[in-house]
Amino acid sequence: MKNNKLYLVFLFLSILFASCNGEEVIEKWPEIGNYYDSSKPIELKSMSPDWGRINDSFIIKGNFPVDTTGKVKVFFADKEAVIVNNNGRELYGLIPKQAPGYNEVTLEVDGTKYTSSDVNFKYYQTQSVTTILGAFTDEDWTDGGGSIKMDEFRLTQGTGITTVAGQKGDNFIFLGGGWGDRTYFVSLDDRMVIKLTGIGFMGSVVADNTKEKVTIMPREGGAVYTATREDGWTINSLGIKVPAENHTGNNQGALAYAEDNRYVYCRGGDAFYRIDLQEKSYETMFKYSDFPEEFAGLNTKQWRSDITYSKFHKCFFFSFAENNGILKVWQDDSGKWNVERYAGFRSGGTTALGDRLNDAVLREPMGMVVNSSGELYVCCATGHCILKIDGRLVSLVAGNPDKSGKVNGFPTDAYFDRPMCISLDSEENFFIGEENSRAIRKMTIE
Repeated sequence: MKNNKLYLVFLFLSILFASCNGEEVIEKWPEIGNYYDSSKPIELKSMSPDWGRINDSFIIKGNFPVDTTGKVKVFFADKEAVIVNNNGRELYGLIPKQAPGYNEVTLEVDGTKYTSSDVNFKYYQTQSVTTILGAFTDEDWTDGGGSIKMDEFRLTQGTGITTVAGQKGDNFIFLGGGWGDRTYFVSLDDRMVIKLTGIGFMGSVVADNTKEKVTIMPREGGAVYTATREDGWTINSLGIKVPAENHTGNNQGALAYAEDNRYVYCRGGDAFYRIDLQEKSYETMFKYSDFPEEFAGLNTKQWRSDITYSKFHKCFFFSFAENNGILKVWQDDSGKWNVERYAGFRSGGTTALGDRLNDAVLREPMGMVVNSSGELYVCCATGHCILKIDGRLVSLVAGNPDKSGKVNGFPTDAYFDRPMCISLDSEENFFIGEENSRAIRKMTIE
């Protein structure tokens, strides 16, 4: 950090000199020197600090080329760091997200890797639950009717959520309650909330794989709508209706994209549909009656449930809140659809962990999402917690099972009040909407 102080002194003296001589042009940040000694071998000597968390800064000292073409890289295990500055003798960067514990640090120059037995890094994971929108204690609904600052926005419920692309990072679109015309675009870039209107009671919202387009389905009528980032997230009708009604005549409203952005899948009350966004048509994938044993006793027309697609497992997961269970649904190489009971389906007034079918009690599983490692995260509404299914094991991620509340902090110290929906951002942080907390929360679980 010594060099940084020298830069600041140099900048101050440059400005002072220009001022004293009446010059109008103030010199910008001075050029970084080049201290690389090409007569000596490339070397990774030391790094400080030798421990930290994501986005902390680090300094590597050694001998390496000053790079303007991206040929000099730094890796922590297999995760590439962002390089901020490189003067050939000191390299400044930001620590990337990585596995916890000790990781080897590698300097790569034009494809050749350099390491040192003296350079290792201990990574500490960040774990927290914070409020990102709304306020626990404020019962006033304040949405501005058009656009409003995030700090001023107030909501009652968050019943659907999906992450979308932004200019600097990720933004999100969420549904503010099961009743009313309440679809909101939240710009974390600009700290603003914009109301998207015009389609009635909300059912489901889902982003495609590019995060540049969303499909929305209201609870009534089976209509399909789309919106794109290019078009300012303006909601447009696709001009079709899917016969996906529940027991009250309202739409089931559970949507998911799979591998191909041309198609979005819809879980209806009696069948599973694929919607062709290009041809503006739909077709039935299978009827639930085709699998009488797997769907036996399930209320398929309940609307407070979800579907999600796992690229890791190459399958869909269906949650059934009223039946405390999750189905796994997939298409084999022959094109045949398969269904199996995946987790839960056990009654009980207390959340239970353990084997996903033999032990686990999932209390009203609703929103679900799968990370890149294939771990399935589940919002359990009446369980007031977030559970994780990895292999056959169900474990607690966040919240206090069966105890409602509105408290942030370390994930297992936090309290939720009927978590309903969940989405992942590009860094695999979670956005969570709840029925009763009056807030959208961000959960970081590395």
